[in-house]
Amino acid sequence: MAHYCRICACSKPNEQFSGKGHKSHICKECSKKPKDERCAIDQENEIFVFMRQSTISRKNIARLHKLKLSANQRVAELAAITLAVALVKPHKKCRLKVLAKEHRELFIKASESGLIYAHHY
Repeated sequence: MAHYCRICACSKPNEQFSGKGHKSHICKECSKKPKDERCAIDQENEIFVFMRQSTISRKNIARLHKLKLSANQRVAELAAITLAVALVKPHKKCRLKVLAKEHRELFIKASESGLIYAHHY
C-alpha cells in the first residue's frame, strides 16, 4: 500500500519509508534533507492551508505573526501577505473580489506569490 510523503507530496511504496518516517509521513529521501529545508516546506504548506480555509481565525493570525518572523525569507514573505489578507478579509466569501477592488496592491502581491491559487481549492 502506498504512503504519502508530506514534504515532496508524492505517494511512494512502503519500502521508501523508515520506521519513524511512517509516523511523520516523511520518505527516506526527504528525511535526508536538512531540517531547515523540511521546516520551511512544512511552514509554506501551513500558510497555503490558511488561505484555503473558510475563515482565518485569531489563532491562525497569531501563528502568521510568528511565521512572519521566520529566518526563511520565502516563508516570512508568504506569512506577511497572508496576514495582511487575513486582517483585511478573514472570511473566504468574496475575499478575492474585495482584494481586487479595494486593496489592489495586496491582490497583486498575493497573485505573484501564488497564494491566489491556494484560495480556489
